[in-house]
Amino acid sequence: MRLESIMKRSFIVNIFLIAIKIFSGIFFNSIALIADGVHSISDLLSDVFVILGIRHSLKPADDEHPFGHGKFEYVLSLMLGVFILIIAYGLGKEVITNYNEPVVIPGIVSLIVVIFVVVVKLFLARYLIRKGKEEDSQIVSASGKESLTDVFSSIVVFVGILAVLIGEKFDIAVFLKGDKIASVIIALFIVNIGIRIIYEAITSLQGKAVHPEICDEYKLSIEKIEGVMGVDKIDMITYGPYYQALIEIKVDGNIKVREGHDIAEHVSDILYSDEKICHVVVHVNPGVKKWV
Repeated sequence: MRLESIMKRSFIVNIFLIAIKIFSGIFFNSIALIADGVHSISDLLSDVFVILGIRHSLKPADDEHPFGHGKFEYVLSLMLGVFILIIAYGLGKEVITNYNEPVVIPGIVSLIVVIFVVVVKLFLARYLIRKGKEEDSQIVSASGKESLTDVFSSIVVFVGILAVLIGEKFDIAVFLKGDKIASVIIALFIVNIGIRIIYEAITSLQGKAVHPEICDEYKLSIEKIEGVMGVDKIDMITYGPYYQALIEIKVDGNIKVREGHDIAEHVSDILYSDEKICHVVVHVNPGVKKWV
């Protein structure tokens, strides 16, 4: 349950950041900071979706799902992407509708709050992206990328608040809209990440290939198995947190069929011993043994 543990940490951090952003936005009169807090709510819901998705995708195979439930992760990612777009629409519409309302000058302390948020969120985003790569989990990586946009949006908030303060100090009218403009830009950030998550989910549902470096590692381990003369072909696709492997091995063409079958079965057993592998098909090709 390593993935669930990772996402629970993210969940706790996001609750903390949402509280800081929204309460600071209300207390220090920053619309952009409140908008950024709404953006972080999408991070929080993302964590909830990811935790639920991980729990379901790790369920063992059954009669109706012989390859397991791994693809549920992609369905949940797709739902997350759509939900993020809905949040972006609501946020953008609210800001644009009230664009010409009287400007409220935010407190300077809000800048310090934003800097703190950026630092914490950057650490969280990098942590999730790194863990997503280590565990080869698309949904954790997607959550990390969504968190990374929160870093950029917070930077935009900082610039927006700073612009308003400068506009108020030097009486520059166009700068006074900085807070609201920052909110619109944040909405566009959210749209971007939502579209990217949807695209990656659809790509994975169609059958996404495992990274070549990972395939090469499995290939090397198979070639070390006694009786395997070489690996003619190895195709691996992601299946949620798992891999499916289609492998063609070369064995001595002069051995008995039973011996070839036993070698293939040994290859399957070795691969299935890896918790990342959910399904293996091994095809045996005859080879010519070279005598030295």
